Order: sequence, then structure tokens, then C-alpha cells
Amino acid sequence: MAGGSKKRENLDTELNLVPIIDCFVILICFLLFTAAFTQLVFLETKITANTAAAMTKSRNELDKFRLVVEIQDSGYNVKLTGSAVKAKSFTIARESDEYNYKQLHAQLIELKTMYPDRFSVDIEVKAKNTQNIKYGYVMKTIDAVRHLTDMEYSLLRTAEKKVQNLELTDDELERELPDRIVRLAESVIGNSTSANADTKSLFPDIALMGVY
Repeated sequence: MAGGSKKRENLDTELNLVPIIDCFVILICFLLFTAAFTQLVFLETKITANTAAAMTKSRNELDKFRLVVEIQDSGYNVKLTGSAVKAKSFTIARESDEYNYKQLHAQLIELKTMYPDRFSVDIEVKAKNTQNIKYGYVMKTIDAVRHLTDMEYSLLRTAEKKVQNLELTDDELERELPDRIVRLAESVIGNSTSANADTKSLFPDIALMGVY
């Protein structure tokens, strides 16, 4: 101030965008990582309307039939309960660092043969230290539970044609059909619910418990 008058000074201001740009860069990385993990957690499968209806009915009738596959430190513990079944349980020992997915798969084919109209299973992690249960163990268990392999499905289609006395191709006539696949074909065809659903499915309606 000079002589009682006020001077107005022009202040040059500049907006600093560096912090906000840094925030956006961090957010982009976070979104990319989140999207990648989401693809791992959610399994997208195509199912027919009949299969979806059968899965819903099966899930709503857990009081009649409930199948639980427990992933324990020592292996699998499979339990079957419900008013419409004879309660039973059996264990499948772990082999070295891997679980016995093949034996679990074979046992579930037998259960599907006995109960072709059931589509639900609960997979529960019950290890003392859940950190020892790797993500791959859970995913391979889901694959063993959810559906037949491509080879098994191909054999099943041949077995279904044979059971229905349909004409077989030369390649199909040369195929050796395992007894369990033939029994599964007979059971599936003989049940109205499973016959109209996706016959490649074993127990596609899966609920995961104890996984965080």
C-alpha cells in the first residue's frame, strides 16, 4: 500500500493435475486386476432351459437329496443325506500333493446313475488351514463334479443310441463301452427329468462353502 491506495496484484495460478492423474492411473490398474480375478471366480457355462429347470428343482429339494463333497487336509469326504436316499458317506484319500480327482469323478458317476434327476452338490472346504487348499484344487474338484469329460460324453452318446436300438456308425460299433457308462445311459434315458436335460452334466448346480 502506498499513499493509502490499494494495489491489486495479478497472481498467476496453475492447476496441478499431477495428483489426480496419478489417482486415475492407480484406479486403472486396480480395475484391470479386479477384472482378471472376476474371470477366475465366476464360471460362465451354457445350459439349456430344461437343465436350468432341473437344477432349480434339485436345489429346492435338498431336504430330499443333499450331496456334500468336503475338501479336507487328508482328502475328500463325500456325504449323502436326505429323506429320499439312504444316508451314506465315504472318504477318498489324498495322493501325495494332489487330490484323487479321478476316483471322485468315478464315484459321482455312480451316484448320478442311482439318482439321475439330481443336479445339485455342495463343495465345502473343511481343512484345518484353508490356506493350504490351493485355488487349483477347488477348480479341479469342480470339474470332476460338474460334468463328464468329452470322451465320456462321446461314449455316453453311443451308449444311449445302443440302449434305444438306434443305428450306430461303423466307428460307434467299434467302440468299447465301459459298464458304468452303459448303466448311466440306461438310467438317464429312463428318467424324464435327466432325459430332457444336458446328459453331459453330472452335478452342475454347485454351491461353494468355506471359500473366502
